[in-house]
Amino acid sequence: MVASSLRCPEVQMFYLGAHKNFPDKELVTVLSIDSGGVRGIIQAKILAFLEEKLQLDGPDARIADYFDVVASTSTGGLLMAMITGPDKNGRPLFAAKDLVPFYVEHSPKIFLQK
Repeated sequence: MVASSLRCPEVQMFYLGAHKNFPDKELVTVLSIDSGGVRGIIQAKILAFLEEKLQLDGPDARIADYFDVVASTSTGGLLMAMITGPDKNGRPLFAAKDLVPFYVEHSPKIFLQK
């Protein structure tokens, strides 16, 4: 998991398109999460740790509040959807602390053993 500096040409293209959506900002923040099947538990734990540290801004602070663009594939995409998908009030539906319990409960159904 990295906050990307956008040196990859494919991501740079995405960034330039996204930047048009943020004309008043000098810097657009990007959160990129590596995928990895059930190993998404590791990324989920890191996200929970990061969100806990951001709670200095208040108990309702969420990772989605600090990034303009999120990107990932596979299991990372699932994590991103969970921490950015809005509830009825437009706030993230899940807190990052909810990700690990979700993976523990649902990973056997999501990541079938071959």
